Amino acid sequence: MFKRTTWILLGLAVACLLGYFLLDNIQQLRQEQQAERARLFHFATDTIARIEIRQQKEGEPVRGSGAEHLEILLERTPEEEGSRWRIVSPIQSAALDFPIEQLLNTFSRLTPQITLEGVTDLAAFGLDQPRHQIALFPKEGDPYRLAIGNDNFDGSGFYAQPEGGQVVLLSSAQKGSLLPSLLALRDKTLLQFDTAEVKALQVQLAEAEPEVVRLQRQDNTWQIVEPRELPADEINVNRLLNTLARLQAVEFPAETQTDLAPYGLEQPSARLTVELEEGKTLKVALGSEKDGQVYVITSEHPAVATLLTSTADILRSDLEELRDHRIARLNANQVGQVTLESQGEKVTLTPRPSEKGSLELRWENPERPGQPVDLGSLFSSLNAARAKEFVEQADAEAQRVLSEPDLRLTFEPKPDAEQDPLTLTLAASGLQAYVQSSRQPDIAVIELSTFNSLETEVNRLLEGQPESKDSAPLTRPDPTPSP
Repeated sequence: MFKRTTWILLGLAVACLLGYFLLDNIQQLRQEQQAERARLFHFATDTIARIEIRQQKEGEPVRGSGAEHLEILLERTPEEEGSRWRIVSPIQSAALDFPIEQLLNTFSRLTPQITLEGVTDLAAFGLDQPRHQIALFPKEGDPYRLAIGNDNFDGSGFYAQPEGGQVVLLSSAQKGSLLPSLLALRDKTLLQFDTAEVKALQVQLAEAEPEVVRLQRQDNTWQIVEPRELPADEINVNRLLNTLARLQAVEFPAETQTDLAPYGLEQPSARLTVELEEGKTLKVALGSEKDGQVYVITSEHPAVATLLTSTADILRSDLEELRDHRIARLNANQVGQVTLESQGEKVTLTPRPSEKGSLELRWENPERPGQPVDLGSLFSSLNAARAKEFVEQADAEAQRVLSEPDLRLTFEPKPDAEQDPLTLTLAASGLQAYVQSSRQPDIAVIELSTFNSLETEVNRLLEGQPESKDSAPLTRPDPTPSP
């Protein structure tokens, strides 16, 4: 008897639980149906082919027949054109999809907070001469129109009226999505290209010396070829190219480039030229600065635009920013014999055959066979060293100091590396230290602390001291490293 009662109670509990969920689902479905019926418009957003927005211009009076309006016309484009929308009036421009889709989604979900039935005085709500009007034209059928009037007394909502419908109060949170500005709608891309397709880049600065810096891509690296041949700073060059490849406007002061004088663009402060592999040339010119923005024009956009000053500063990179400030670019996999000289002492190290299964790179002194030498710390220090500045070969003080060098380092490449030997001559005097590289036409000035660290490491190697516990051995990152 007890078991039978238990099963009955359990069945009743399950039935109650199922009934609760069924009732909850029915109530939820009813609420969704009521919300759907309460919406002002019923359509699928992907059926809209054209949008017309009529907005009262800022600063114009709220009412009166003299108020001026801005009329924006948007049309859906074929999918193969990339952007799904285009502005056709008052300008011709590609449009940004996001604000338009946001407008459509908001419009399709408009639900009144209050419906005011029997309104005869539309002027009381700013709807006799609406401040704004929106019309959505589907591919087939009649358009969906909405007139927008005044805000309510506390600004929490605004009055609107669908064509042929009652006056309603809508939430103010929806107003921004319904009335995007022309600037918010338009595509602000001024220049777009694939940086991998760039074969040459030229920067011409009106107030720089030298004025023109030209770079070319050589074997997947960048080289300065004008005003003279210099290794380029890959990081800064790529930063400049990436900025150009995604150049975005902040504003558009003028829709044409017919009158450039007011923007300082008749005699630009900077000109940039990008040459692509396919033979196409892209051009950018920077003008004067105003209120934290710099005027700009490009060969790919008809308007005068502005950039943030921080963006313009990247484009105005000069020779010092674009040249490589490293004193060495050593790839341990490509280095063969190494010769170190300091204060009359000299040692020559040769690559040591790697033990089977080991990727560690070691060298050894032929006079001390069987004693591996770790050059990892020296290579790391040299690759990390940067010039504070460069002085010309003819600089008298640099020549005087380097005439009696403290260190001379020579790195012979392996036969298959196809590189010239690298020789570094280092000397210090007082608080100044100089480096002369066989691959750099100028003399580099480095921090005295950097020179002292290099000198300590070289002397350790000359004295045959054991490697530091803190230095990790060099390893081969790949059995077949790239050059």
